[in-house]
Amino acid sequence: MSGDEKIFDDFGKDNEGYNQERNEVQEREREELIRRIVEEKGENAYDEIISLLEKEDDDPEVREIVTEVLYRLGDRIASKLEKTIKEKIKSGIKNDVPLLYLIDLAGDLGLRRLVTDITKALELYDLEEAQLVIYEALAKLGAGEQFYPLLRYMLLEGEERFMFGAQVAMVLSYLDIPEIISDLVQAIDSGDFKGEELETIKQALSNMINLHPSYKEILITLVGEDNFEKYVR
Repeated sequence: MSGDEKIFDDFGKDNEGYNQERNEVQEREREELIRRIVEEKGENAYDEIISLLEKEDDDPEVREIVTEVLYRLGDRIASKLEKTIKEKIKSGIKNDVPLLYLIDLAGDLGLRRLVTDITKALELYDLEEAQLVIYEALAKLGAGEQFYPLLRYMLLEGEERFMFGAQVAMVLSYLDIPEIISDLVQAIDSGDFKGEELETIKQALSNMINLHPSYKEILITLVGEDNFEKYVR
C-alpha cells in the first residue's frame, strides 16, 4: 500500500472511534491525521477529499475533518474549490449537502469571486436552516446587506425565531450595519430566548463589537454602561 493510500485508509478506520465521546487521545489522533494529509499530500489531496465528502456527507466527524483539511490548505486549493462550487451550482442539484459545506468554507476563506454563484445557490435549498448557511457565507464575503430586512424579520418577528433565532443572530453579526446592535439588544430583551440560544445571541453581539469597535458606544447608549456586561459574552 502506498503512503497516499495509507493516509486515507487511516481516515476510514479512525472514523469509528469518532462516534464515541472524544477524549484527549482521540483529539490528538484527529489533529495528527489532519496534519499528515495537509503536509504529506497537500493540494494533491483535493480530489480525494472532495470524493470523501460526497460519500460521507451524513457523518459529522468526517465532514469536520474534510472541511478542516480544506481550510488549512487555503489558497493552495482556492481555484479548485471555486471551480467545484461553480460546477455544482450550475448542475442545479437540489439540497446538495456537500455543496453547502463547500459554500460555508468559501465564506471562511474569503472567496469573493463566488458571491454571484453563491447567491444563485439560495434557489437550490428548500430548508431555511440551509439557506442561513448561505446567508452567513455571503455576509462573511461582504455581500449580505441585501438580506438584512429578511434576517431581521426572522430574528424578531417571524415564527422562525424560535427555531433559528440564534443562528440568524450569528449571520447578522457579520454584517456592517449599526442598526443590528439594536436588533440584537431587542432579541435579548424579548424573553424569547433562553439558555444557550440566549448566550449565542450575546456572542453575536460581542462579535460585532470586536469587528467594529465603534459599535460599543451604540450598545452603551442603548443599555447603559452599567448593564454592558449583561449583553455580551
